[in-house]
Amino acid sequence: MRLTVITPTADILGEPAEPDIISQKDSQLIYGEQFDVYESHGAYVYGQSFLDGYKGYVERDQLVRDTAATNYIVKARATHLYPVPSFKSRPLLSLSFMSRLNVEEKSENGFRFIDDGSWVFEDHITEINNFKMPEDLAQTATIYLNTPYLFGGRSTFGIDCSGIVQQCILAHGNACPVRNSCNQEGSFGTKVELKDIQRNDVVFFKGHVGIMMDDEYLLNATARHMTTVIEKLSDVEKAYEGGITHIARL
Repeated sequence: MRLTVITPTADILGEPAEPDIISQKDSQLIYGEQFDVYESHGAYVYGQSFLDGYKGYVERDQLVRDTAATNYIVKARATHLYPVPSFKSRPLLSLSFMSRLNVEEKSENGFRFIDDGSWVFEDHITEINNFKMPEDLAQTATIYLNTPYLFGGRSTFGIDCSGIVQQCILAHGNACPVRNSCNQEGSFGTKVELKDIQRNDVVFFKGHVGIMMDDEYLLNATARHMTTVIEKLSDVEKAYEGGITHIARL
């Protein structure tokens, strides 16, 4: 059974018996993404993300069935859903970049109607079939600059290092089905030597990953600062035992 996320984010838990503790197996779904359910587990369901196959437990109340296929995606860093087509109405939900929606033709005051009865600002969304970020990977990564660090996060409300890499690669129309940095390493692109490093290269360390802004600075979401920052590659290299393990170029 395939269900759709109806909350801004929905955590995929590795261990539902301890929901207040983030495990090494945790990840996250964002609004409009789908989750294939295999079995019920109390207030949770067990299954896997349709997008990247990540398996775990999700709260049943954050999912709904029998929804129409999503046809639009949020291209802004974040947006709101409104009960009526007016910016003066109180928002119902806040949505992250790359949230998915089923948008209808009905429009009013620059807003588009959504099948659940809410409205979204038209300039913040685009058709999924036409969605591809126009700038380079590094430019897309800056959407997440200053986003709080959240282990397992994949949204502009909270994200981790591999979440940024996955979301940015997907936003540029490339496949990035794997979620964790250890699995991402070697799964895409061509290998690059450190002496040839440049903007948009993806740099891996033991348990960490980031995107180069140029040949010297790296954007990464890090628990060292609990946020997403741009810092010198040499400083990041010193912070992780073993230094750089792999460099990939799309």
